[in-house]
Amino acid sequence: MGSDRRWSHGTQRQAALRASPLKNGFKRFVENARDAEGGMERRRVFSGLDGGDGLARHADPGRKIDLRVFGILAAAAADLPARLPAFGEGRSSRVSETALAFRFAIGSWRVLKRVVGASAVLFAACATGSVTPATTLPSLKASAVSVEDTIRALAAMCLAEGSKTPKGQTLTREPGMGTGGFKIDSASADAQSWFDYGLQLSHSFYHEDAKRAMKAAAEADPTCAMCAWGEAWTLGPTLNYQIDEAERVAARAAADRARTLVTPADARGLALIEAIQARYAEGKPGVSEPAFGKAMLAIAHAQPDEAEIAVLASHALLIPVRADNEQGLKPALALLESVLAKLPNDTGAIHYYIHATEFDGRAEDAIAFADRLGELAPGASHLVHMPAHTFFHAGRYQEAAVVNAEAIGADGAWIAAGGDGGAPAPMYYAHNLAFGVTAALMSGDRELALKYASHAQLVWPETMPADRRGYPVSRTYAALGRYAPDKAMTIPEAKEANYRLSVYRHYARGEAMLTSGDVAGARAEARAIGGVKHPAGESEPMIARNVLEGRIAMLEGNAAKATRRFLAAANEQETKLADSWDPPLWWYPVRRSVAAAHLKAGDFVRAEMEAKVSLSAWKHDPLALWVLGKAQIGQGRMAEGGARLDEARRLWRGDFDSISVEAI
Repeated sequence: MGSDRRWSHGTQRQAALRASPLKNGFKRFVENARDAEGGMERRRVFSGLDGGDGLARHADPGRKIDLRVFGILAAAAADLPARLPAFGEGRSSRVSETALAFRFAIGSWRVLKRVVGASAVLFAACATGSVTPATTLPSLKASAVSVEDTIRALAAMCLAEGSKTPKGQTLTREPGMGTGGFKIDSASADAQSWFDYGLQLSHSFYHEDAKRAMKAAAEADPTCAMCAWGEAWTLGPTLNYQIDEAERVAARAAADRARTLVTPADARGLALIEAIQARYAEGKPGVSEPAFGKAMLAIAHAQPDEAEIAVLASHALLIPVRADNEQGLKPALALLESVLAKLPNDTGAIHYYIHATEFDGRAEDAIAFADRLGELAPGASHLVHMPAHTFFHAGRYQEAAVVNAEAIGADGAWIAAGGDGGAPAPMYYAHNLAFGVTAALMSGDRELALKYASHAQLVWPETMPADRRGYPVSRTYAALGRYAPDKAMTIPEAKEANYRLSVYRHYARGEAMLTSGDVAGARAEARAIGGVKHPAGESEPMIARNVLEGRIAMLEGNAAKATRRFLAAANEQETKLADSWDPPLWWYPVRRSVAAAHLKAGDFVRAEMEAKVSLSAWKHDPLALWVLGKAQIGQGRMAEGGARLDEARRLWRGDFDSISVEAI
């Protein structure tokens, strides 16, 4: 690797990076890196950014990489706030430096891929099954080695922390936003370009920026009917958001303007405009959505060679599905499958196909498309994120964790380019973070889960109103309780009432206390959860309290009581939160804890049965597989159980030896 010219002193990339404050943040930590346990003396991991020989020296023969290398990126991210403006503040000259560092990180990853393997370290599992009390609840530990995908994820989040909104910068047409657009009634190349870009942004769910792009198209050619139609399109409802009456009026005005501009000879344009005028007819917003979907479907059938019209129609058909009107689901799927058969790299079609297959209960049908969507649209955060929906259903939790981190990185680059940064972050930022930390917890990636937690504190600090930070920040408390008990104990009480922040704080503190054997303290935290005021019908408080009480019972050796507590939580999760997959509102399947309680009691048959039930919904869950393997071995089916444990080892990103039945 030392001979790779991309790492030589003479390249422009090296010279520019040496002048960047980002580089200094990386190097400073490189020279002070510790191993994951914090017990190794300080040492250099790289010989410097010039040769890369240090990485080659520390790579083991199994093509795995020491977690100290992960630490380089994680701590560099922690170092950035001191060197760059706080998240959301203005940034001017640093834009080019961040973009340069991003390109450097991606290039470096490609070099790293040649050294780092994609397999997890394998450890032998210890048998368990007896009902005995334990002194403390063992903490799940990080693996001593890991793989390049975590490095990539940490780097993306690190770089996002250095991407700030430049003040006064206007929207620019950036590459990597995917496909979208069709020929419009304008001779202006600028109008055509902005129109196409507006549809690309629309498919990428950069909703506010799509409006800006369509406005730019209309300004470039005020006589363009389809530019006005594009404004009307982007002002309307989407799969995730409805509009209010004021927004409907504005959208109808744009549609009416389009109608005055279209020529009678433009049959396609006239059909599209009349359909969108009817969509925004006076009345309650949303009522006309099913009819609009049908109108767009008819236009798509009349224009079989216009793939973009079919993609737009599919989105229109899917909007009512979100409101439980599934009449348009099958027609949307048919349109999308027809488009993808001809244009398998159409990013809008892939986006909506992932949603449609998820709605149809066959999410894994989109795997082949999900696997490549991020590469097809690397600049579009939501498209980078979208494969996580498919991956989670398929049990590919680590990949779901990684793509959400990469989506956060893409948002950072988008903000730097002048895209809508939102307040305090882009529209789907919290969604990406919540999805990512849940997936990292499921895969056992301690480093990435904790990075999500620290990132949340940067983006949604304690000074922010609780209703703004409640959802994303509370989701990360589980990571602190599981992987950083000392930090969990320092989680402050929310300055304003917010049931999620309070519930998850008590839950995380309870988990942390059990790692030190403080059963009385954990029991007090469980009681405190019961005292948190919350909206009627919310399930998370009940689940959190029962899970914590179940863990206490496991620690005390009372498997029967643990079973009852876990079963109550599992039933609540599976009935009240059955459709909560975007991401799941509770971070893991409690059914696997029911299985673990039976395993601890020595009831291997019940443990196997419950583990299989859990795995039927949360496929390839490594900890449920661990329970299943142990239960099968307990019944004397050594080969079968061993195969399940081997699968769990391959999937679990933490230290396999640290798994205990009490912590599952």
